[in-house]
Amino acid sequence: MKISEEFKNQFDVLAKKLQISYKNINLYYEAFIHPSYANEKKLNVDYERLEFLGDAILDFLVGEYLYKTYNYNEGNMTKIRAEYVCEQANSEYAIEMGLNELILVGNGARKANEHKRDSVLGNVFESFLGALYLDHDMDYVREILKIWVFPKIKELKNEFFMDYKTKLQEYMQAERGENPTYVIVKESGPPHDKTFEAVVMADNVKLGSGIGKKRKDAEQAAAKEALDKLAK
Repeated sequence: MKISEEFKNQFDVLAKKLQISYKNINLYYEAFIHPSYANEKKLNVDYERLEFLGDAILDFLVGEYLYKTYNYNEGNMTKIRAEYVCEQANSEYAIEMGLNELILVGNGARKANEHKRDSVLGNVFESFLGALYLDHDMDYVREILKIWVFPKIKELKNEFFMDYKTKLQEYMQAERGENPTYVIVKESGPPHDKTFEAVVMADNVKLGSGIGKKRKDAEQAAAKEALDKLAK
């Protein structure tokens, strides 16, 4: 894969800022390629495969940190992880680290500010972790998270995410003795940029609906709408 001198220079600056070493710059180049750029440049790679890997690694390492650091039960650990491993949180990490400066998007996508969307920023954070893992190992990724993610959990900084699904379930259990259910009623957009619409139901009654770039985000939006309606 031919990599421009501009990207190499920019990545060297980023690596120095993050105090990381690298062996295979091709991995990091791939980690910053948005599908629109790949289509435009007729490349056969983009960040999606590395994002898949990085997502699993991030979930595991944050879960491991919570397990080893706190004596919380499963439910509490799940809630905390959901707060610090989500689209909003991941996009913040990407910006703080400066990953947003290197994202490669197509001309049309750049004009539409695609590279500034939380979903894309969060994807790049995960793909970057995937590249770090393949270039080094799990311990290396863990050290990065010790700098950029774990301190926020320890100090309870930045409540990125309100777990509306849990709040709705607690409300429904207390008021009606039943649990809400979620259904994805619509998927739209290309495979690399899908949009999901979810509805939340209880006793065959629609309580709310929501839209998101991931299934879980759409469900959270639906739960929020339901809580807003129930509060009136």
